[in-house]
Amino acid sequence: MTVRKRPQGKEFEDWCSHWDAAIHEEKLRLCEKIGVTYDTAKHWRSESGVPQGVDGTGLRMTVTISELFAVQPSVALDFVMFDIETSGFDADWDILLTACIKPYGYPPIVFRADKYPDWLTQRANDKEITRDIAIELRKHAIVVGHYSQRFDIRFLRAKMFHHGLEPLPPMFGVDTWKIAKDNFKVSNRRRGSLSIFAGLDSERDTPEGDRWMRATFNGEEEAMNKIVAHNIACVTGLEKLACISFPYLKSIPKL
Repeated sequence: MTVRKRPQGKEFEDWCSHWDAAIHEEKLRLCEKIGVTYDTAKHWRSESGVPQGVDGTGLRMTVTISELFAVQPSVALDFVMFDIETSGFDADWDILLTACIKPYGYPPIVFRADKYPDWLTQRANDKEITRDIAIELRKHAIVVGHYSQRFDIRFLRAKMFHHGLEPLPPMFGVDTWKIAKDNFKVSNRRRGSLSIFAGLDSERDTPEGDRWMRATFNGEEEAMNKIVAHNIACVTGLEKLACISFPYLKSIPKL
């Protein structure tokens, strides 16, 4: 069996930088390119001694005007819909199952825990999916959710805190639940109910409750497929609800 030697010097620092910035699928491509398994690559990174986010080039906290106009912005000044599905309501007791980030007008970016190597044997370890969600979310300026500032964002932040990940940067948030709370006297402020009330949907999606248990405890792929479909439907419906709710928004607060 041929043992692949780890790159050295600047080559390895650059590889670590690419690994740190990559989501799970991109990590797999990095492994394939360099000819090692995913577990070997993870071991290389954890034992590297290279600080996370540093590529050895002497990063500065400031840039010149010419540099600013010459680079591609790392943050898109856009709106993204955000929704997560979890095994429960508290980050210290429950795990992330799926997440959808949908840039306005574009297809959703889907994250699902059962596509990660640890799912079969270490399902409680949701560090990799948490990290990948945070990497994508931090690329965008304004996050739209429903009850997100009381649940989705707080759950994600708690997971990031637990796993020792870098906090999200300063971002802004729009919560359609809060818009409804501040403006509409209705009996139910759930996203599906508001969408029906506004004429956006004809009926509400009411998934069976054991779907989450079958996914979490049994690792059932069919249950995860249904959870992902529900997650996608949520961000798609959220986008429509946000569009008609926006005129009632008085300000866009920081997350």
